[in-house]
Amino acid sequence: MKTKPNFLPGLSTNLYGRKRRSQLEALRAVRDKVLTASLSDYGALFGAILPVESLESAARDGRRRLFPEVVVFWAWVSQILDGNTSCARAVTLVQRWYAAAVLALPSFCTSAFCRARQRLSDNFLAAVESRLAMFGEARIEEHHRWRGYRVKLVDGTSVQLTDTAFNQAEYPQPSAQKPGCGFPVMGVVALLDVALGTVDDYLTGPSHGHDLEGLHRLVERIQAKDLLVADRAFCSWEMLALLSGKEAGCVMRLHQKREAKLDWRRGRKLDENSRIVEWAKPAKPGKSGITREAWERLPATMEVRLVRLEAPGRDRKPRTIYLATTLLNNEAYPTEEIAGLYAQRWSIEVRFRDLKTTMGLERLRVRTPEMARKTLRMATITYNLVKLLQLEASQGEAAILADEIGFKGTLDVLVEFRSGFIGLANRPRLLEREREEVLARIQERLLFIRPGRSEP
Repeated sequence: MKTKPNFLPGLSTNLYGRKRRSQLEALRAVRDKVLTASLSDYGALFGAILPVESLESAARDGRRRLFPEVVVFWAWVSQILDGNTSCARAVTLVQRWYAAAVLALPSFCTSAFCRARQRLSDNFLAAVESRLAMFGEARIEEHHRWRGYRVKLVDGTSVQLTDTAFNQAEYPQPSAQKPGCGFPVMGVVALLDVALGTVDDYLTGPSHGHDLEGLHRLVERIQAKDLLVADRAFCSWEMLALLSGKEAGCVMRLHQKREAKLDWRRGRKLDENSRIVEWAKPAKPGKSGITREAWERLPATMEVRLVRLEAPGRDRKPRTIYLATTLLNNEAYPTEEIAGLYAQRWSIEVRFRDLKTTMGLERLRVRTPEMARKTLRMATITYNLVKLLQLEASQGEAAILADEIGFKGTLDVLVEFRSGFIGLANRPRLLEREREEVLARIQERLLFIRPGRSEP
């Protein structure tokens, strides 16, 4: 609206021009335009899970950079969702964002973007992880629990790294391979939340280490009324005692050394395939990495329930499998249901396949262990974003579970629909309509569930 000056009232103030903005204000305006443009596809699609306000408040860009943390974050997420594509493609995407903001395009040289990925702060990623955890916790319902327990799965896997001296020093290649004929391998032990389908936490180390090493640090993430399901590699006395002390439960396959000495006639019989036995505290701790002080606080004896079941082995021939659990009440936790619960353990292998094979992360193209850990962290954040979007899609009118939705099908929907979010960051009604369309398409990507299927 035109206004009249106090002097020369016949002249408009437009003739006097505008007040000159400070350099800081100009830089802030440029930054805001870049952030708005970078949130035009995946940022807008995941806006309900990761609002732009939370990302901007977590960013530590004290001065103007060519690649702010929010821009680098969404460009990196785009790389992973598109199948772990190259940094050159990510820079091309950033150039498109700058063009949409009508700004000078950054150089195609990938070195600046790679340095920006290295600068992505731990505090920023921690804030993102906290926001994802809050979003998931708010959507936990009673049917996500098993008899009042929240089920967690734990298992180990590994990923290859680029063959550099730094990677070989911290994550050496398998000893069976000759020097110069293999790749560094980083071992990973992950804790999975069955209710959300997300990765709770993980540990990294050399691939030749035992999966149980350092597991006591993951136990800190387990709370009361959580139920840990694991294979025999994790079945140790200290693990069961630590979980019992936290009022958490566990169901694990009996370790092969205990199974070799098992006498089924010992202990107190609950039913034909379930007994309670007493385990004495070993003379020294195992390989979990537990501290001496924590070991001394554990009880001298502990009651453990053994469950016997018949199941096909890897050769598809029937065999007897023994489970160890801290769920002692046979009426509250029937033997058949405990056996069925242990059958869910295989789902973590499927999640590893989604995370590594489907997302193209079986080999991380990084030169240092620090970037290997940061890339794995970004991969789990991106994976959790997709799983939370599946959880949101499953909470519609259709009676489906998030695990019934295919992960690869969801990725296909995201890649194909991302262009429809361009320019919708500041148009809430159209944005909500487009998100509802995406959630509807994700609901359609149902898996054909085949109970008892022979998995690879």
